[in-house]
Amino acid sequence: MRIFCLFPFFLTCLYLAAQDLSGHWEGYITQDGKPDTFFYQVDLQPGTTAYSGTSFSQTGDGSASASFQLTAYLDGQQLIVQELSQIDPPKPKWCLKYATLTLEEFPFHDRLKGRWKASGCTPGEMVLERVKASADQEVEEVIPPTITGKWTGVLSQSDRDYGFYFEADFKQGGRGQSYIVSEDNGGSAFHNLEWQYDSIFQLLSFKELEVASKTDPNWRWCIKSGTLSFRREKNRLALEGEWNGFIEGYDLEAGPCASGKVYLEKPILTRTIVKKQAMLERPYEAESKRKIKVERVLEVQNSSIKIKVWDNGTVDGDVATVFLNGERILNSHRVDKRKFGIPVKLNQDDNFLVLHAESLGDISPNTVAISVDDGVKEQIIILSSNLNESGAVMIRKFRVND
Repeated sequence: MRIFCLFPFFLTCLYLAAQDLSGHWEGYITQDGKPDTFFYQVDLQPGTTAYSGTSFSQTGDGSASASFQLTAYLDGQQLIVQELSQIDPPKPKWCLKYATLTLEEFPFHDRLKGRWKASGCTPGEMVLERVKASADQEVEEVIPPTITGKWTGVLSQSDRDYGFYFEADFKQGGRGQSYIVSEDNGGSAFHNLEWQYDSIFQLLSFKELEVASKTDPNWRWCIKSGTLSFRREKNRLALEGEWNGFIEGYDLEAGPCASGKVYLEKPILTRTIVKKQAMLERPYEAESKRKIKVERVLEVQNSSIKIKVWDNGTVDGDVATVFLNGERILNSHRVDKRKFGIPVKLNQDDNFLVLHAESLGDISPNTVAISVDDGVKEQIIILSSNLNESGAVMIRKFRVND
């Protein structure tokens, strides 16, 4: 009876030892009795029973993060992970975690799950997953997304039939700046703001404090605040919700603004995408002396698509050139209300569409509506470009991960 009980355990040990646990794992860690959840990822170098690697931990609101050097080894049925030192930042110091994890296998992914502890820290649970790839498919390493950083999108107002190009740059420490472009009078403006993120309910609250600068000194802008719900999609992070506010120089009682809605997004990038983007940026930046900012990510079902370009606001003389993967597909086009269609064939999985402003028109910067129609659905975005920076969108061909 004793031999019978030990036999399956022995097979399990051999089976785990035979597994290659190297690669990219990501998931989360918690602490007992505390509500916060930390994003956590581990990259293990190839090995047999012992691995070296790195880990990355980030707070739920994205305001703080740290990376570590680690070692891992198989001990019977379990993988033991020990962080050895903190790589970045130098201060403040984070917990150096020690975890005992058990492997669970599923059809499309593997899971490592167990307890962690650290000297002077509250212990908790750790869950990591690794996507399984087919023999001819390489798993993409995702760059850890954060709440902090620049988000782009649109802002609407209930008393207007057009939208505003809108950006929000959420900086560490709960401060930041917003940027708005009017498609009618007013030009553009920067606002200083404060923000906070609730990782439990996944809500981001923002409040503009003042107008920092504006192109039209006589225009009074709305000072806005709102609460936006956060969600993560396949290729992007999104923030969406309602806002209200008051006219600059007044308060909410004396000069309320017509309220509206905000939609912001931020692309989820992989190491592969960043490399491809760098290959595209180098010749473009060398020739144009402008930076490329990837604002949005779209996924299409077909390789043959139609790109349409038009001015969705006040026609002010914007002149734009559009590049697709470095090739000029629209040259010095004066944008107006008519949708100008360009049929194109996507020749790679990740494609970069760049809006290059030839002229900023009467209202700076150059904001243009662009739609991508793959025959299944039409996706509409607003890109913003100026003489220093060109807005871009990444168009990904739909792929099924086997």
